[in-house]
Amino acid sequence: MTGTSKGGGSAAERAVRWERSRARHQDAVQGLLPWRAARRLRYTCFTPAGPLVRGGTVLALAGYAGWALLGHASRADVLQALGLAVLVVVLATNRASVSDAGLSFDVFGLRQVANFGFIPLWAVQEVSHGPRPANWPRGHSHGGPWPGRRRVHVRYADQHGQDRVRTAWVRDPQRYAEALRSGRPEPGRKPRSRRRRTR
Repeated sequence: MTGTSKGGGSAAERAVRWERSRARHQDAVQGLLPWRAARRLRYTCFTPAGPLVRGGTVLALAGYAGWALLGHASRADVLQALGLAVLVVVLATNRASVSDAGLSFDVFGLRQVANFGFIPLWAVQEVSHGPRPANWPRGHSHGGPWPGRRRVHVRYADQHGQDRVRTAWVRDPQRYAEALRSGRPEPGRKPRSRRRRTR
């Protein structure tokens, strides 16, 4: 199903608007430390690496432990392998960030790519908690099941107007959803520019 997102326009106009939003979002999130992000963003949340990374790390560590039990590695080698496994999981941590311009899903170890999986707020169509609605297309997922995290699906129209879905496991899903919804212009109305009041 093809979606016509808010702000449509021709493909070229849409691409230009998308990149402008991406640049604004990049400026908002780049270089932010966790304790400063909340002051400048609508929402931010760290989520541990997804099941694939965690499962692969556990299997690799278990295999190496078995190798060590056969006498092929010392205790120091095992500790180094454990430290490397922890580092891999930490660097694969996801971060969902919502600015006034859009949403991105970053990977902690690749923070310089601050708009990984970027979606401008004006392209967001619907937000759903829990299981993905049956009539929604499948999409990319960020993070995975973890205590205190819940699954939220974001339906949006991509640069070509096609319906897409991004899923993330986030803390405080209601606040996350509101941060996305509050940034969208109302149907049929252009967003108003913010003017500073002077006394």
